[in-house]
Order: sequence, then structure tokens, then C-alpha cells
Amino acid sequence: MECPDLHSLILEELSEILAASGVRSGSDGQLDPEAERILAQCPALPTSTQAGGVVVTRRHENAILALANLLSRAPDRGILDRVLSYLDALPSYSYKFAPLGSGSLPIEHWFVERLLTRLLACAAQAPHLANEIMDRVWTHLDRLVDVLQGSDLEFAVTFGLPAFLGAMDALERTRFRFRACDVPHVDALATRLLATATVDNVRAAVGAAAAAAAPARRTVWLYQQSGVGLSANHVLAQFLVVVRAVLESRAALRLVASGDLDPELVAAKDPRGLWDLISLIDSPHEGLQRSGGSSDERQQAYARVLAFSLQAYADARSLVLASPLSADGAARAMASTGLRIMCRSVYAAALASLLLGQLDARLLDSVFEHIGSSHAQSLAPLTVVCFRVLATAAAFFPRSRDAIATAISRFLTDPPVALAAELPQAGGVSEAEQMLVAPAAAALVACLRVAGAGRARAISAIHTLFNALAVHRIATPAGAHTLRVARNVVLALAQLAQLHCDAEVTELVVSMICAPRFAAAPQLRELAVQCAADVAPIAARPVFSDIVSSVLKRIAFGSGADDAVNTSTSDALAALAWKIGSQQDLVEAFFCAVMRAFVDASIDAPAPPRLRKQLVTPLSVYLPVLHALVQTDTFAMDREATAEQIALWRGFWFQMVARGYLLDKSYVAVYGRIYSDLAAHAPILVHPSSVNYLETELECSSVLLRESSDA
Repeated sequence: MECPDLHSLILEELSEILAASGVRSGSDGQLDPEAERILAQCPALPTSTQAGGVVVTRRHENAILALANLLSRAPDRGILDRVLSYLDALPSYSYKFAPLGSGSLPIEHWFVERLLTRLLACAAQAPHLANEIMDRVWTHLDRLVDVLQGSDLEFAVTFGLPAFLGAMDALERTRFRFRACDVPHVDALATRLLATATVDNVRAAVGAAAAAAAPARRTVWLYQQSGVGLSANHVLAQFLVVVRAVLESRAALRLVASGDLDPELVAAKDPRGLWDLISLIDSPHEGLQRSGGSSDERQQAYARVLAFSLQAYADARSLVLASPLSADGAARAMASTGLRIMCRSVYAAALASLLLGQLDARLLDSVFEHIGSSHAQSLAPLTVVCFRVLATAAAFFPRSRDAIATAISRFLTDPPVALAAELPQAGGVSEAEQMLVAPAAAALVACLRVAGAGRARAISAIHTLFNALAVHRIATPAGAHTLRVARNVVLALAQLAQLHCDAEVTELVVSMICAPRFAAAPQLRELAVQCAADVAPIAARPVFSDIVSSVLKRIAFGSGADDAVNTSTSDALAALAWKIGSQQDLVEAFFCAVMRAFVDASIDAPAPPRLRKQLVTPLSVYLPVLHALVQTDTFAMDREATAEQIALWRGFWFQMVARGYLLDKSYVAVYGRIYSDLAAHAPILVHPSSVNYLETELECSSVLLRESSDA
């Protein structure tokens, strides 16, 4: 985006003031005198004999944009006619100035983007003007494609490409709801852009610009400075964003018409967030029914857009496989652009299928091929899009659910060897696993959400996943493929429980995640602990207590200690404390369990008299969890503590004093803040009902009795 100059700021402010004052053109089309002041600074409209002879300066562009801003704020027929006249004249002007700043995009890109953005804002605000505005916008884009196909290669680079890309940015970001009549225009543009003549001409124009003098070479350089490789593939990638925006807008309106989505929710949501809206639908109607006004011609346009998207995907896939992302320089840039095309084309094809009301077999085969290939990890963004497409397909096309569920289960339980080797085999949930396995599980849940049979299907799928481990012997050391499968299963089970939100499903998942086979494998302990803690917040109270007890048992000190497991368990429990902070009964039960574990561990494996930072001790493991619990909003400070809680607090402080943790400066320096927060939340250490507590309570203290027996 260009930095505005003083002239631009003055005109923008003037247009804002005029819009607020309600300026209107007269019945004869004459503009208000104040609006005429802006119009007077606009360039003259070129005649047929002046084509290319009228030079546009920055001040001219500022004036046109100010007029468009006035139109977007206060839609008016007279002003609209002027702005549309300038839109039509853009290819006939000459642009003889450089943008401000060496790293900016070409001025033609910036100018066309802002002009169309304001026209689209007017169309959204004034529906009675929308048809005329959109017809002229699509006509303008068609003329820009003419420029890209023309013989003037320099003009194609200096104006055609920047103007087209600027228009794509404006169409992508608009909140205007595209109409059904916009789909044929998208279809026509798609056909022209994918034509060999267009691709070859753009490639020739960019190649010639690299060896030409300014301004063509400068245009290419400016895009390179902004991280964009000017090419036919980049143009296609940007156009696919517009295809997606148009199809999303149509699909959202169809979902409202079918009753699957709340119209107010759709109106408040950015049209590009349709995936998030679809995920909210529990039992959608099968497919998207054709609306009453949906003609056969429009359905054919959807079919052609689907074919165009699949063709773009196939071409980009060949490009990416030939020039992998691991390459350097130009090859890497080509592969990156190809990956964007693949992601956007699969998405567009899915939306077109949705609007056609039938799932295209070619689309499904392409998605299945990718998630089953060795490129699922290296092309992770595409894999994520594929799983979201499968989730949508499963939601709207019931007959595809079994095939989709089978493909996802195969991805989880029999991943490609390359995928197994690239992902980590130990530790907690990695970023790559979160990116790939989580959306796979979400798509699997979409297959299982069938009205009246969701729980039974979910339980069956869970057993299928768990039983897949029967063919893999988890040993120490275990093979990479075996560990990959085991980690996938644990992650998928946790995701299924969190997304399905059913008490019986959650209990079954917890019993499997906490199974001995995962606890026995050192490479899976941290992952199992983290996943169990992730599931705990949605579990019923008894199951929650079982999870906390199982996780606490993973903590060990002394000769059999695993410092990595202890540390990750502490982190997982502290995170769990924050997640359940609003549920007082769970917080209190959790606190008692952790306090009891700390007292027992301090007796069996006390920390050394002096702090050793590298040593994992009961203090370093349990204190952060206790601290997180007392800082929750519902930790009871005003309620009378029970006898059990008082006994636990007393045992806790006994250990803290007897071991010298409160006096040693090294411990105080590290844990002093936690000490003070725990002390501030601690109850009186003698229950009000106690009698002769100095004798009775101390004589019967379990802590003292255990200390004496140890001595």
C-alpha cells in the first residue's frame, strides 16, 4: 500500500465531509458544486484518437479515488456514472510516474485495488446499483485479460498484470455478497486465464521485461521486492482466491435457504470463513439443494468451474513434484506458487461440488491420493485443506462417509514410510502432528456425526483405531513406523473425545489413552500424559478424578525417574488447572490430589538441602501445579476448609518447614512467590471442631508416624 501524500489526504478528507453532508447530484445529472471541485482535478476522459495519449499523474489518481470514496460513503447515480467512466478508461491511459518507496507495489496495482474496493463497497451499500457496478467490474476484468493476451508485451507487464492483480486483491477482500449471476463471469474468466494463449503470452511478457528497460523491468523488480514472483501461475493463484470468494458467498446463501445456517450468523461472518460455519452444522441436509432460481445454465457454470479447478490442481501438482519446496531460488518460488494453486483449487472444487449437489469422484480421488502419498508431510498446508474438504464432504454427502472414514483411518494407522520418518517419535504433541492429525480426526468426527447413531459409530471407530495397534508390537526400542502409528492413534483418540463431547465416548478414550501399553513405552509417555490432560476438562467428575490419578502416577523420583516425563506432566497439569478454573468442584478435587501426591513424594524422595536447578524434585514438579490451582477464580478462600483439606495443608507445610525449603535462600529465590501465594490461600491449620489438638492431632499425624517408621 502506498503512503498517502498531502494532496491525497486533503481530497480524502473533503470527500468524507461531502459524504457526511449528504451531497447529491441533481435530476439533470449535474454534480454538487463541491463534488465538482474533486471532479475538476480528475484527468480528462480519452477519446478514440487519444488512446494512450492522456497521461495520468498521481494527483489525477488521488482525485479519482476521492470521488470513489465519496461514492462508497454516499451512493449517488451521478457520481457513479463518473467513476465507472474512469474505470472503463483505465487501459487507455498512460502512467508515467514511479511509486513512492522502493519496496512498494506498482502504482497501477495499488490504484486499481483501491478503486474497485470502493466500487464494491458502494455495491454492498446500495443494492439497486449493484448490478450495474458488477457488470462493469467483470467487463473491466475481461478487458484486462485482453491486455494480457495482446501483442504489446510491455503494456501487459506495466499495466495489465498489476491492474489484474490489484483487482483480484479487491475482489478477495470485499464483503460484498456475490450473486448467482456472477458465476458465469467467473467461469468465462477461468476459461480465458487457463487458455494456452494467455499463459504463453504472460510468460513471454515477463521474460521480455526482465531484459527490457524501465518501466517493464521495474514492475517485475517491484513485485520481487515484495516477495512476489510475477508469472502466469501467480495470476492463476490470485484468481482462484476470487473463485473461492464467489463460491463461498453462493454456498453460504444456499445454506441459509436450506435452514442449515442462521442468516444472522452468516451476515456477521466474513464470507471467507465458510469452513468455520460449516463445522457448526450437526446434521445438514444432503448436498445443497438447487434454489428456485438456479438455472441449468448456472449449474453448467458450476460444473465448468469444477473442471477448471481440477485442471489447475493437476497442472500445479505436476509443477510442485518437479520443483520441490526444498529446492532453492526460482524452483522454490515456482513450487510455492504451485502449492498455493493446489490448496485453492481443491477448495474451489469442493465448493463447486457442494453447489452442484453431488460429490465429484475426481475430486475425492485426488484428495485420497494426496493424503495417502509420501507428500502429505512436505505439503502439509494442502493436507490440511484436504482434510477440511473431506469433513465437508462427509457432512453433506452421507454416501461418501464410509469411504472417507476408511481413508482417514488408513492415514492414521498405516502412514507412508516417509511420513513416519519425518515426524518426531518422542515428546509431547509436535507442531507437525497438531497440523496433520488434528484435522484428520476432525474429518473423522464429521463422518461419525449421524443423527441417532453418532455414539455407536464413534465407539466403533475408536475400537477400530485402537485395534490397529494389535499388529504393531510397541517395544523398546520400537521401529519408527510403529511409533508413528501409536502416536497417531493416541492423538486421534484424544481429538475424537474432545470433538464428540459424549460422556461414554470420553470414558472409553481415557481408558485407552491411559492403557499400560502406552505407559510402558518411553517414547509415548509424554504424549499420553498430554492427551489425557487435554481430554480431562470435558470428562465427567469420576472420570476426571481417574485421569488426574492416572497422570499423577506417571510421576516418579529416584532411580526410576524420567525427568522429561516429570516435567511434561507438570506442564500438562498446570495447563489443566487453568482450563478447569471455572469449575469449583473439579478444582478442589484436583488440588487435594496434587497436595497428597506432593506430601507422599516429599517423604519418599525429598529435595536436597540446597537447590540444584538441574535436578527435578517434588518441589519443581508439584509447586507450579498447586500455584496454578490457587490462582483460579473459583479456588475457595471464603469457604470453610474440610478436615481432609486441613490435614493436607498441615502435611504440606510440615514438609516445607521440616525440609528447610522456607529458610534456604536458594529455594526462596526460585519459589518465594509461590510460597507467598500458597500461604495467602491456606486455611487455619487446625479444624474448629478439634479438641486437644496439640496432643491428639500431632500424635495421630500420618506424616509423623511415617517419619518415625522410616527412622
